[in-house]
Amino acid sequence: MKLNTYLYSLFNKNIYNDLKYQQLNLIQSLNNTVKRNLNTSSSDNISITNGKQLIENQQHLLSLKEIQGSDIKQLTASNNILELSEGSFYKLKTNSGTLAIYTVDNSGNIYMPYSQLGLDDNLTLPSSDYGEISKTSRLLSSLAKDKTAFLVRTGGYSDTEIKEILNNVGITPGWFEIKSGSQSNKFYLLDNGLIYPEYQVEAERRGFNQSNWFEYGYTKDSVFIVEGKEYKLDENGHLNIPEGLGCLMDNMKIIK
Repeated sequence: MKLNTYLYSLFNKNIYNDLKYQQLNLIQSLNNTVKRNLNTSSSDNISITNGKQLIENQQHLLSLKEIQGSDIKQLTASNNILELSEGSFYKLKTNSGTLAIYTVDNSGNIYMPYSQLGLDDNLTLPSSDYGEISKTSRLLSSLAKDKTAFLVRTGGYSDTEIKEILNNVGITPGWFEIKSGSQSNKFYLLDNGLIYPEYQVEAERRGFNQSNWFEYGYTKDSVFIVEGKEYKLDENGHLNIPEGLGCLMDNMKIIK
């Protein structure tokens, strides 16, 4: 407990800066989601007319090759870096096979522009698609705008959902970046779906290096394994883990 208290005291104490602003954005996003779900609550009812409309809408989305003269790019990361541009359009299939199309506004919000796609606010897609599209939009928007990952941690996602959504856009465990306009936020994704902001990972790494592990019963024979690499204590009981390594208590194996 003493060690953990010491390590966490080194974390950036400004994690809750602009908290009220972030909370307002989250509430607004949740309200929009509720409104959308209310409008589509009957979309799964058995109806030939409704069924035909759903199929037509799905086919319409699949047929789109460009919007307002702009190509529709695949929403996928390259080397764990997801780059987003204001006004561009991106496509990503839902689990049901519907082609969702997203765009980015000047505030960094990522959303599906239903009206621009020729879809109205009522019966347009299966309700399961709305939930999936909404979660993807909110998660990516939060990561693009908030380097602390606070909104992700308080957004009602399970760790499994986070990992699945990121995997759907080509992001795998380890370091990843979300670039939107001039802003670039870097995070570390664990295998279990937990996300840590870059500054917190670096704070833990520095904490590990600054600790005298001899004081906690460790020896020069103790082994600390981070990202598959082994590290041992120097003559002063310190670790020398290099900058940039994903060094976290949750990501470290220690053989005492």
